This record gives sequence, C-alpha cells and structure tokens, in this order.
Amino acid sequence: MANLLRTAKSGNDWTTQELEAYNITIVSQSKADFFGTTELADPTDPSLLGFINNESRATASDNETKQLIHYLDLAMNPKVGQEAAVDNFAAELLKSLKYNRNGKIVFIRHTLPFVICGENSIAQTDVCVMNNNDILLMLLHDDKRLTSLKDPEPQVIAEAIAAFALNNRKLVRNLNIPSPDAILIPAIIMAGTTPIFYKIIVTTELSRAVQNGTYPNTETRVLRYIPTLPTGRNNDGMRPLQNRLEILRCLEAFRQFLGK
Repeated sequence: MANLLRTAKSGNDWTTQELEAYNITIVSQSKADFFGTTELADPTDPSLLGFINNESRATASDNETKQLIHYLDLAMNPKVGQEAAVDNFAAELLKSLKYNRNGKIVFIRHTLPFVICGENSIAQTDVCVMNNNDILLMLLHDDKRLTSLKDPEPQVIAEAIAAFALNNRKLVRNLNIPSPDAILIPAIIMAGTTPIFYKIIVTTELSRAVQNGTYPNTETRVLRYIPTLPTGRNNDGMRPLQNRLEILRCLEAFRQFLGK
C-alpha cells in the first residue's frame, strides 16, 4: 500500500482510496464491545421526557418538546432551502443531551485547516463540540448522499485528523501544554436522523503521514457502531418512539467519550 497515489485533497473530497493510502481501516463492533455494555441507560434529563413520549408535536404539551420535534420533522424530510435541517436538529439534540455542559458548546460549520501532501487545504465539520479553550472534542457529519455520491466515512476521518493537528497547535501555542501523541476523537455520522458512532484515535504518526503524503507503518483502526433499531429499519430514524429511545440511549452513552 506504500506505493498508492497520494494527492492533496480537501477533507470533503476524501474517499476510501485515502483510507487505504494512509493505512486506515474501519472495524464494526457490537454494542457491548463499543460501549462496554448492552444495557444502556435511559436519558435522565427531565426536559427530554416529552420528546421520549410524544411522537408528534400535536400531542406535546410543552414548547421545548414541540421545538425539538419540529427540528426532527424538518430533518426527516428537508425541503429545498433547508439543507441544514439535519445539522440544526443534531445540534439541538446534542444540547438537549447536555453535550454542552461544563463550559462546552455545540458549534455548527467549523472549517478546519488541513495540511495534506505538503499543501494547505481544509476539512469542514457540520457540527462539533468544543470546550472553553476551543479544543474540538467531538465531530458530527451529515451524510449527504441524497444530494452527493460521496461516502461520508472518509470525510469524517479526515476531519478528525485535521482536528488533531489543530487541537495540538492550540494546546502548545495557547495553553503551553505538550501535545499528546494520540487523541481519541469521537464522531457521529447522521444518516437523516439515525446516527452511526465512531471512535477515531488519531496519532502523531498518522497526522504527519497525511501532512507529508507518506504511508504510516502503523495501522489506524477506526471503531464503528451502527445501532440496531427496534423497527429493524434504520431509515425510519427517530420518528418511531421505540427507535427514538434507543438512539437517545446510545447518544447518552456516547457522551462518555468526550474529552474535557
């Protein structure tokens, strides 16, 4: 694989060819292996009870629930001009699940500098979680295959590599903290309103290989969990209440992988 062609591409143009060229593989895991248990807890925040128990806005009694279901409705069937519907829904959902607690924020559309093959490029996140020092703790990427044929998995991995380099630069230059040799960057791909979860460990070796356009000797294994939903159809997303609860459980458990 060391002789594979490597070219300077933006993160949004990454394909499975780049994964092969930089010795990156994606490994699917069971719920037990990915989360460490099969018994995921229900969300505990009282503000989510209405969202858990009401399938539509018509039966919801409080404004917060009606708003979140409205975001869900738009994300399930975005119209022309509503291309950001999934991003907006995901951001609101993460806030409802307290991904923004302890000084963190949920940020939409963060452009990251991305050096590849010695050239300056960019990677574009759809949604991310940052701490109060603007360190990126989690990435979320909207699967746009309804309007684009591009596979989102290589793109979100490129974003994680870009986030690693940017985080390390901030740690060293702004906080006088030595850069770590490896960082776990949790990521989500939203296919409509159904998330797929990833644990991406980015290393200095991988980051430098991408920057220099070389083949890293060490394989990077990206761990993936695709939820098994009660309806048996992932394209049902979070519309059915039984699917909604299972996805919320996964999102609640996934928060443990955020850094500080």
